[in-house]
Amino acid sequence: MDKKELRQDPIREKIIGTLTYLENNKSMLFAVLVLVIGVIAYGGYYTSSSNNLKVESASKLGKALNTYVTDKDSGILLLSKVLEEGNDASKQVALATLVNHFYSNDQLFEVDSLFNIGIKITDNVLSSKLLMLQGDMRINNEEYDLAIELYQGSIDAVSSPEVEVKLAQAYHKAGNSDKAKKIVESLLKNDKISSTVKRKSSTLKSRLDI
Repeated sequence: MDKKELRQDPIREKIIGTLTYLENNKSMLFAVLVLVIGVIAYGGYYTSSSNNLKVESASKLGKALNTYVTDKDSGILLLSKVLEEGNDASKQVALATLVNHFYSNDQLFEVDSLFNIGIKITDNVLSSKLLMLQGDMRINNEEYDLAIELYQGSIDAVSSPEVEVKLAQAYHKAGNSDKAKKIVESLLKNDKISSTVKRKSSTLKSRLDI
């Protein structure tokens, strides 16, 4: 299955839609994220002869995931080994599973470390969602310049009004009211934005107009 076919996969599109809907609920977001990457990896493995998961890598990943269900500590060790030795597809699944585990347990240092090991998420939508979450983490740490960079990267991967309003909020917190106002004014001119984005944009604009 090539990239174009993946994007047209109705199952994948339905999961991505759910992912977008849940993006404000981060624990659920990662549960769905793992499922999405699993679907993509599954499709790539069973339909591609040149870019599929290697048998050995798939076997190690399967063992790691099965172990994780019954023994979290042992499963984490095996998943960490997949991050070191697996191929690209298996690393993505292992990364998402580990991020899900550590984030759900408020082990944000470990989450941050996973984001920094350089595993590339090849799907633009998933990459965008991960960058958005990293931006949220930086906002929580009051690292506004880093949040701006991450949100912009998320938008560059996949344009999203939801992330644009987050970007505007980050600019506002960073003290760049002019940039924030420009973004929200542009959003409010877009008739296709959701009511949630419109409400957040209007609220921020009212603050900026004071």
